[in-house]
Amino acid sequence: MDLLYILGALLCCSTYVVGAPQTPYANASQYSPEIQKIIKAATADGIDLVALPFASAAFAGIEDIQKRVKINNTVKAERIDVHVPPGTPDPLPPWSVQSHLDFMAANDISHDVISISTPGSQIFPQNRILSVGLARLLNEWASALVRTYPDKLSFYATAPLPYVEAAIKEIEYSRSELGAVGTILLSNHEGYYLGDPLFTPFFTFLNSRPSKQEVIFIHPQTPFLRLNGTLVPANPTPFPTFFAEFFFDTARTVMSLTLSLTLQNYTHINYQLPHEGDAWPSIEDRLLKSGPVALELASKKIYNTRFWYDSAGPVFYNQVKGLLGYGVPTTQLVLGTDYPYVPPFVPPFFTTESIPQSILDADFITEAQKLSVFTNAKNMFGGHI
Repeated sequence: MDLLYILGALLCCSTYVVGAPQTPYANASQYSPEIQKIIKAATADGIDLVALPFASAAFAGIEDIQKRVKINNTVKAERIDVHVPPGTPDPLPPWSVQSHLDFMAANDISHDVISISTPGSQIFPQNRILSVGLARLLNEWASALVRTYPDKLSFYATAPLPYVEAAIKEIEYSRSELGAVGTILLSNHEGYYLGDPLFTPFFTFLNSRPSKQEVIFIHPQTPFLRLNGTLVPANPTPFPTFFAEFFFDTARTVMSLTLSLTLQNYTHINYQLPHEGDAWPSIEDRLLKSGPVALELASKKIYNTRFWYDSAGPVFYNQVKGLLGYGVPTTQLVLGTDYPYVPPFVPPFFTTESIPQSILDADFITEAQKLSVFTNAKNMFGGHI
């Protein structure tokens, strides 16, 4: 059973119930040498993977994802897609390695940076053991997939925040041992936004890593309130969270990062914002014009040099124009398709033309600028991709 299928099941259920009950082997030695190695590494970091109720199915998924499929090598262009969340059969769009590689070929995408989207490892709110264990399994799965298609894929590592000590261990392991090229964080982790002092040790750790530069991909999350020790979803409308609240939550966390001076204090970190910044550009002036000029000048420089903005969603019709109106150079725009969250796999929120084509059809940037959107991610990753 694929690990992403398990993730989909967990999203649907308050408890893990998929098919027959999963009974892990009592002894790690009963697993394959590859899985034993994974278990041993997790144990060294204080994670008991074998004790997780979905361990056996997850281990099978890690092994299964390494079965190679046919690759269409007809890609004629260099295009790097940095917003690619593998889906699950239910309740999310259908996804398979074959369909993923076929989508890349059909859209002339030469390399994808995959990431586990919202809610990531936060399926078990306020449960440290399950959240930390799931993060490790997701990263092992992503690493196994990337190792199978290293020329086609890279991955962002999942961090089990708000459990800071565990998140530091997880990202160090994923970056140093599994080959992750960066870290995906959510706009909030159990109601804590990224500029919260709780996360200071995590940002200090990332900033001090001996890499050319660190990259954080911020993906929007459902907003939560913390009331009497309980997490309460805080979408105040009857509409699905992804319609508007996702955009607003990205703006909240960029505001948090800005006002906490996290952006200014940790200069070794680059950021990828989804959907051309979501709602952040709409409130940027309102925030910065209300504060000291020094904060505005420093923040604007960061937004124009250490922030990159991806094209996931129907943003290259009009939305991106607002971002460019703030003086963000086209060198900071990167390709993001959000595959498999595109028609015909989800309802047609926008026309069925591909996102790469919508960039090529844009009449407000030059031909050279359009082409650079497809490869600007190289600079975001310091040439590592």
